[in-house]
Amino acid sequence: MVVSVPPDLRFSDSLYLLFGASILKDDIAVYQKIPSYLRPLISFLNAFPSLGNKIYAGQLTKAQQGRDPEIVKKSRIDDILEKEFLSYHREVLQGKKVDSIFLGASSGGSLHLADIMRYPMLFSGLNITVTRRGGDPDDAQGFIEFGRNLMKDFLPNNDNLEIVIHFDPIHDRTNLPFVFHFRSKFWLPNAYQKFIKDHLKRGGNIVFFDVQEPWLHYKLDDRFYYQCGGLDDLTPEEYAFGSKRIDTWLKQVGASHRGGWGIEEEKPAKSYDSEFANSPRMVKAAKDFAKDQGYNFIHIKANKAHDLSAMTTYLVHQAMVEKGIKPRGVIVEQYTQLVPLAVRRLGLLPVWTYYVLRTSYNDTKKMLDKVFEDYLEEAEELVFLPTQPWNPSPLGDFVTYEEWEKLFKSYPVKKYTILMNPELYPMDVPSIVMGPINLQKRCLKERDLGLKISLEDIKSACKKFGLSYQ
Repeated sequence: MVVSVPPDLRFSDSLYLLFGASILKDDIAVYQKIPSYLRPLISFLNAFPSLGNKIYAGQLTKAQQGRDPEIVKKSRIDDILEKEFLSYHREVLQGKKVDSIFLGASSGGSLHLADIMRYPMLFSGLNITVTRRGGDPDDAQGFIEFGRNLMKDFLPNNDNLEIVIHFDPIHDRTNLPFVFHFRSKFWLPNAYQKFIKDHLKRGGNIVFFDVQEPWLHYKLDDRFYYQCGGLDDLTPEEYAFGSKRIDTWLKQVGASHRGGWGIEEEKPAKSYDSEFANSPRMVKAAKDFAKDQGYNFIHIKANKAHDLSAMTTYLVHQAMVEKGIKPRGVIVEQYTQLVPLAVRRLGLLPVWTYYVLRTSYNDTKKMLDKVFEDYLEEAEELVFLPTQPWNPSPLGDFVTYEEWEKLFKSYPVKKYTILMNPELYPMDVPSIVMGPINLQKRCLKERDLGLKISLEDIKSACKKFGLSYQ
């Protein structure tokens, strides 16, 4: 079955929340379903990519949806979680209790472990998208003031969380004129507490995958922060204070703004990335809850999301070796483009990165180097499941398809499966949905490999890869 996120919650956090349950049913989570009557048009645009690029660029601006600001002010995160996400988790579990429940930051690494170990996973935040038409994508102050107005009502209605306004005028430039978005970074919502009580066995394990990807935050108020920019090659300092390559790029895109998007005369503090890290307060809240309820608390800490991803690749390889299975190849996944079933059914080693730009490219290379040095002499197949960044970003940050292709062809691989149209990159919008669905259909035709990974296996791997396990 294909499950999709609500149209006005269409962001990475929502997809991970659905994945945390869909893995237990061998379902696939996507941003939206594509009606069958649109398939001929998509095929036509694939055949004429110059036209396709123009049409998809126009559709991106029309596709932005947000919630009414007045409704958001009165919203409660617990209600949204129950209605839009945990109801699906409960449907999947059908009243069953499990030995362990995973918590943590959005990550393909931890999701693959939850999938193989057959445990549900609850992730660390939710991006709320709010309608705001006519915004200037460089007007950080206007973005912040809009957020302040929302939070006057929203924060008093919502405890057990903190808010991070996430303003990325480069990677999110196409949606900023239409919507405002902020992240509710959970401590431990009441909805999560109830779900754990209902579905975790007495004395069971709360396993927390704590990822602390560093970034800069400006404190706006109690439980209220501002973050400009997001993970990949551009640094938090460049976003806050500007750089030569950002100014060059701003000139290229016709913007009058120069410099960064920090708050003038204020100093940001070292903190965490709101999209691919969790609040440190969530760790404490989960630990305290586990102690109060008599659960075991296991804390796995990684400073970088890609460190957790590399460890997962190793653990999957070990699981295959123990079953006497030779891995068929590799699946390179990005951002929310994930098909966990490809590991359990097709025998592919997962290599996941949080995005598609330069740092992700460099870390993909490191992980693939490791795969072909230690795990595989030759791959039967390399599957590439890319996201589509849409916005070419400043010099050094953006990676062309030709660079990805050159990287993959530097390894001993018999067959390359590229789940997008290279001639439409980075605008092949339908591939974000159709790529995972088509691969999922292929997986469902194969038998499960019966891979096994234990908490002791994870503990040993943490020591090997320098992650903390307590």
